[in-house]
Amino acid sequence: MGTPQISNVSQQQASNLTPEEQQQEFEAALNEAIVSGGSSLIGQEMMKIANEILNEALSDE
Repeated sequence: MGTPQISNVSQQQASNLTPEEQQQEFEAALNEAIVSGGSSLIGQEMMKIANEILNEALSDE
């Protein structure tokens, strides 16, 4: 079973799943949210560093 998309998880009927399956679906969606949020946070930090380096380079001239 692949990682479900968050939209797919929200469209499923909870009554069709056992508590164990519900927990697995929740953990998969949570992991996906953490991974996507983490990568965007890393991108934001890289942009901040790049801007600081650019500002330092421009201020030296």
